[in-house]
Amino acid sequence: MQDPMPVEAVPPNPPPEPVWLEQVVGAVIRFVRGGREGRVSTRLLTAVRGSAWSMAGYGGSQLLRLLSTLILARHLLGPRAFGLVALVNVFLSGISMLTDLGIGMDVVQHPRGDDPTFLNTAFWIQASRGLTLWVVAVALAFPFAAFYKEPQVKMLIIAGAFSVAIRGVTSSSVWLMMRHVRLHKLTILNIAADAAGLVASVGWALISPTAWALVAGDLAAPIVFVIASHIVAEQRVQLKWDSIAAKEILAFGTGMFLSSATYFLSGEAERLVVGKFINIVELGCFSLALTISLVPLSAIRQLINQVYFPMVSETARTDLTKAALHLRHVRRLLLAISVLMATGFMVFSKMLVHIALGPKFVMAGWMLQLLGFRAALELFGTTIGMTLFALGISRYAAIGNTWKLAFLCVGLLVAFHWYGFREALWVLALSPIAHYIPNLFGLKRHLRLALASEVYCFGIFLACSGLTVMAMRLL
Repeated sequence: MQDPMPVEAVPPNPPPEPVWLEQVVGAVIRFVRGGREGRVSTRLLTAVRGSAWSMAGYGGSQLLRLLSTLILARHLLGPRAFGLVALVNVFLSGISMLTDLGIGMDVVQHPRGDDPTFLNTAFWIQASRGLTLWVVAVALAFPFAAFYKEPQVKMLIIAGAFSVAIRGVTSSSVWLMMRHVRLHKLTILNIAADAAGLVASVGWALISPTAWALVAGDLAAPIVFVIASHIVAEQRVQLKWDSIAAKEILAFGTGMFLSSATYFLSGEAERLVVGKFINIVELGCFSLALTISLVPLSAIRQLINQVYFPMVSETARTDLTKAALHLRHVRRLLLAISVLMATGFMVFSKMLVHIALGPKFVMAGWMLQLLGFRAALELFGTTIGMTLFALGISRYAAIGNTWKLAFLCVGLLVAFHWYGFREALWVLALSPIAHYIPNLFGLKRHLRLALASEVYCFGIFLACSGLTVMAMRLL
């Protein structure tokens, strides 16, 4: 009897070489870990690879949107057009977030997320929601326009709301890409959609420089995204329905509705309130200042969500002391970035507006100073909130949103009734503190080791900001 021939072991395929962006993300992780841990888990490496693509796509999309805004504001459109579309966008954001079911998040985390029947059920729920929201938007457009005394807004809303219906028929392949952290195609889809929006907006504005140019871009982007999502889809949409899956999706959506509603009321809804008390030109300048202030905040938040959160979540499951150490490392880095942001916006906002937007938007300069400070304050508080989420604790975020909402309601009412718009912006600028304080209590209870460092860094941030204000007044 012959001996069986030896079977050579087949070496596993080596992981692909990281691209430069993945190397940058890896360097951030090593910094957060204190430079002592050279290796990270396979799961975390997968998160890093996905994060790199996510940040590339997010950065590209933000750059295209900012470029579109600057071109239109500087050369083609006036503040009134941006003010009208600001009302449209906050209206659409409101009806979307107040009916958010978190379908994409449910597919990503659900055990049946790869099941074609489950995916098709989720798709049809999403499509029905999109169509329903468009009908609701059409019905509410007339009273909304009457409330703000801007008749042009109603047709802009009816047209703009169609983008919600369009996004409702996005292919379920997008959820699968997110579920399996295959974000290469998704990144390309997002950038292509934003590029189409830029071309549509600028092209329309060259022919007819009105608010409709902005709405045209808002429609072109989702049309391109949805069509492309079906072209690259691995699974085609089918007429399949699973009642059990539908109940599970809607049950998950109930929790998401409460979270999204709280977030909208404590954040996005401020534009609805401000828009009622100022004229449409001031609202246009406010909207542009808000957009510019959010660019650095959103980019760094993306990095925190995609890199810091999975890393500290993994650590917190086994070693709270090490999780506190990671928070202190990130806190020092974000303290420096937050101080630079606050100082930079306060010192250079007026010059930036003059160069980038021109004299039409001159009042956006002082608005950007305050909104930029607020963005720096929100960035400072981001890590503590994400750390509590990593510990599996979410109630302090909800409490913070409630405190912030109460602060805004009382503060804006007092400011607009007895003072004016500038004082109201000071209320907006300081509102993140109301959200930050409950998170400090959460840190004290669940990760006391990091509390002293957190409070010390917050004091440094406030001191640096105060010194900047004093120096500007003296000079």
